[in-house]
Amino acid sequence: MTIDGITPAKILRPESIDELSQALRAETGAIVPVGAATQTFFGNPLRRADCALDLTRLSRITEYNPADLTIHVEAGVTLEQLQHALLENKQFLPLDPWNGPRATIGGIAAANAQGPFRATGTIRDWIIGMKVVHVDGRISKTGGRVVKNVTGYDLAKLYTGSLGTLVVIAEISLKLRARFARTATARVRCENAAAAAGLLSAIRSSPLNPVSCEWVGPENAVWIRFGEHPSAVDWQLRNLPAADWQIIEGAGESAEWEKLRQHYHELGSVMLRVIGLPGTVSEIVSEYKPKAWIAHVLNGIVLMAVSTSDEIRAIRSRYRVVVEKAPVEMRREVGTFAPAPAEYDLMKKMKEAFDPEGRLNPGRHVDGESSK
Repeated sequence: MTIDGITPAKILRPESIDELSQALRAETGAIVPVGAATQTFFGNPLRRADCALDLTRLSRITEYNPADLTIHVEAGVTLEQLQHALLENKQFLPLDPWNGPRATIGGIAAANAQGPFRATGTIRDWIIGMKVVHVDGRISKTGGRVVKNVTGYDLAKLYTGSLGTLVVIAEISLKLRARFARTATARVRCENAAAAAGLLSAIRSSPLNPVSCEWVGPENAVWIRFGEHPSAVDWQLRNLPAADWQIIEGAGESAEWEKLRQHYHELGSVMLRVIGLPGTVSEIVSEYKPKAWIAHVLNGIVLMAVSTSDEIRAIRSRYRVVVEKAPVEMRREVGTFAPAPAEYDLMKKMKEAFDPEGRLNPGRHVDGESSK
């Protein structure tokens, strides 16, 4: 196992949370938690690694309450394993991260991994509680095991997206939803970027309620997906803005979205997550003219391919930018997150409070950057 050019001296594979706790208590060097390793390219470059903690053997669904729409899983449970367990009760967790169904739930939470299903939220919106292990081996809980939690700090929101630099996520409690009775995708290729922008503006101002809406370039294809009661899906398909829509349903629909996932991985070796507003998506694309992009039209996030550090700096002068993927040296040069000074100071204090010796995934989050 090699991450950012660094190979850990040893790999531990705990099979229970107690074993994970014991391993952390015994280790004195730098510790790197790893799940399915589907997103090790994300984050600032790892600085050192004495021990890797492979969490894939923490793969049990510890409790499932269909009537309450809740499930509790260990961090090594994969998204595919989870969704399969929910099939019998016609329930699902509405996530489709770009790193795919073999990603572990713990890894998805640690990276706050996202995909086109953004209208239903990210994993942060579906977590109701966590069990975590601290760098000294202590086990603690945050949130609860029911949907309605009313007391205490919501530390699960802090741990989600922290890339395993604060604690090691061991178990996650999630709320669920009923499966869509029907899904359908409408897709059209527009003549140019201006035509696509006009069509997307019409969609945003309409009463349509899609679960995904993507603008894919450079081919200027618009993908819009609906999930609801069959009659509601019918109504939305009938009320799409005028265009030469191709309607895709059934097994073919899933296959097409899998092709879009592959397109994401082929965008390029340097990819940015540019965070704007829904109304600024077309401005971002027209101003910076990326060679390829996938824009989440409903929330203003544009995933775009770029080539140089100078391009990253230029876009950051106007928009918040997270480096989605880049070679190690480029991530080291420009930083993955580039937080504002006040944000940096706050997150640095959090890191120092939870991991004062800087041993958990050292360098992967803000501790790998300097205050701007």
